[in-house]
Amino acid sequence: MVARSMFKANYSKLALFCAIQAILWESTAYAYLDPGTGSMMLQALIGAIAGTIAAVSLYWRKIKSFFSKRLGRTYSDEND
Repeated sequence: MVARSMFKANYSKLALFCAIQAILWESTAYAYLDPGTGSMMLQALIGAIAGTIAAVSLYWRKIKSFFSKRLGRTYSDEND
């Protein structure tokens, strides 16, 4: 049991060290980003915003009732 926990601890330290090395290691990326890449990133951003708005609008009553219970306020359904 002790050897297994030591192995997990050493493995965790090694994994953390490798992750930090991968993030901090600098190298030149010889890559070409065409104009379509920027358009794709813009579409992803707009899609994420639209998805968030849709999710909030679908669950608005639940979100509103959750926070009203937390704050001790009561709202009627007429004031949506």
